[in-house]
Amino acid sequence: MTIATFIKKNEPNSELALKNSDYLMENNFLFTHPYDMEPCHEIVSFPKKIDWLHIPFGDEEWCFMLNRQEYLLDLCISYQGTLDKKYLLKGKELILDWISGNQQPKDWRTIDTGIRLVYWKIMLDELLKESILTTSELRLIEKSVVNQLYYLDKEYIEKYDLSNWGILISSGFFMIQLVFKNCVPISMNQKMLLRLENQLKLQIQPSGNHWEQSPLYFMEVLRSLVFLDVSKAIPDEKIQQQLEQKILLMYHYMPHFVTPEGTTILQGDTDCMIVDDMAQTIGILYNRPIPPLFTKRVSVDYATLLLSHETITYNEWKQGITRLTDKQFIKKMIDSYTGNIYYHSDWSDASDYFHLYNGSLGSGHGHLSLNHIDISMKGRNVFVDSGRFTYVESSIRKELKKSTHHNTLIANKQPFGKVKDSWSYDDVPTSMGVQHAETKDFVVSRSVYLDRQEGCIFKIYRTIMYFKRERDFLIIDQVIDLLGSSLNEMNRHFHLQPNCKVTKDANKLKIQQERTDIVTAYFSEATVDILETNYSRVYNQLESSKKIVTTSDKPHHFLYLTQKNDMTINKCAIRKSDGTSWDEDRCFGIEIKRKEITYLIHSAIEDTYKGHKLYFLNDLPVYGQLSSYKIDSQETTYERIL
Repeated sequence: MTIATFIKKNEPNSELALKNSDYLMENNFLFTHPYDMEPCHEIVSFPKKIDWLHIPFGDEEWCFMLNRQEYLLDLCISYQGTLDKKYLLKGKELILDWISGNQQPKDWRTIDTGIRLVYWKIMLDELLKESILTTSELRLIEKSVVNQLYYLDKEYIEKYDLSNWGILISSGFFMIQLVFKNCVPISMNQKMLLRLENQLKLQIQPSGNHWEQSPLYFMEVLRSLVFLDVSKAIPDEKIQQQLEQKILLMYHYMPHFVTPEGTTILQGDTDCMIVDDMAQTIGILYNRPIPPLFTKRVSVDYATLLLSHETITYNEWKQGITRLTDKQFIKKMIDSYTGNIYYHSDWSDASDYFHLYNGSLGSGHGHLSLNHIDISMKGRNVFVDSGRFTYVESSIRKELKKSTHHNTLIANKQPFGKVKDSWSYDDVPTSMGVQHAETKDFVVSRSVYLDRQEGCIFKIYRTIMYFKRERDFLIIDQVIDLLGSSLNEMNRHFHLQPNCKVTKDANKLKIQQERTDIVTAYFSEATVDILETNYSRVYNQLESSKKIVTTSDKPHHFLYLTQKNDMTINKCAIRKSDGTSWDEDRCFGIEIKRKEITYLIHSAIEDTYKGHKLYFLNDLPVYGQLSSYKIDSQETTYERIL
């Protein structure tokens, strides 16, 4: 069997499956797979009989994981690798035991039912092929399947059209019917097909992003759609075509939320995931280019491979990766639909990267993080999001969803938006969109949102500039006080990857991870503090990390990040051509000076409509929303960027 060739080469997902299968043989349950939605690294054991309603650790998500039965895949992989039928017999036992212990739909959830039916399909394919089920056992399973399908139809609500739940429900609904054909009325299938069509139309944006603002749930939806497609489970040609179109859109979006370290950003409710397996599996099965960042080692999504019934050996897989690796894969994604902008300087693991978010909140999985930025320099994450840790109603859950736990700007010590509970909010700010431009020297993104407070309204602007030649970053934050004289304090929050060492020299910080170049952070604020904070790489795991908090009573500030030492940065001398007064809303200027080159950066977030409209930075004229001067020994070059 072809999977055995991957196991012999110690492919990481197969190693994890073999290990987990040994646990399962003794009714020991451990949820540590890359796409486990709520992983748990503690083993829960049932020496005598499995309690399918057991809730350890006070977290019902563990019980949901138990009942999804995704671990049946591990037993299939282990059988394919060893040909030992004990793994299939255990799979049969777990299915039959679940049926005997879960007769009441009141103990089910729709999303878990949909997922469970997908993995029953994978296991049943093996059980039927090896003639391990008796006629009576097969009838018992079919009866349970029919009950679950009727349950999914009855309990479906319109909300699911816009939820990852809908797609995960639809996947199980149709895929299990490849085993048990014609087991529900045609009218029920037609109804679910219409629901799936709405799900595809509403959830997957024209950019390819999933609306919920979470890489984890993006991946769950993408995998489910791929399962449907490769197993040829959709009995409607038009919807099948729509399905494949959405898969390809999502596939070309997916690499952009992965940092040069090879892990997903922690946007919204998500975990630090490595998604090489899906990049390679979709790339090979759909013959699509794969960015080099995802091809450093062979990695396989076995659920997709088994459902596709493709026979590919390890060596053929490796050859496919080599053939499809594409260094020219598009480096940026400008997604105005969801307010996300991503940029990779290249697709190596030593590249520079940034992500800027300023869009709709998404579902309850979204966090209060407008104008949040993720930044990586020379392959190492510098500024990161903080993760989710838990879904249990608690102070830590609320803390990680708040705006102060993201790389954001806070006016008057009033964090924007208000978290109500684990899944909802009492108030959210208003995104006003994103802009993007790229020139020979710079990559620039700008975002703005409206922050309404009691007696105050602020427009908050963030501009991030990537200097291609120097591989540096400039972040400019500007606040417009729409009611006037109500901004008392401005704080900026920047969260560092755990294990960063930070040393302080006035308003300049040295940031270093082990065996990496030092990043020097130049802050315009006089007060810069380093605080301990929480960081959650994976659900159920909490670490300590550091965050930088700046304080000022001024409305405009900058931060410059560099790994070089030959520079100074200061505000420019500014004047208006008619000699009248002006404010920094209409002209904010920074001088970045190196040995061989000087940059003048001008940022204007408000239009000048009184008097002359021409400004000078260090006696050089500027105009527009964002412009630059590049000055070296050869020439002075002016460029309007925004």
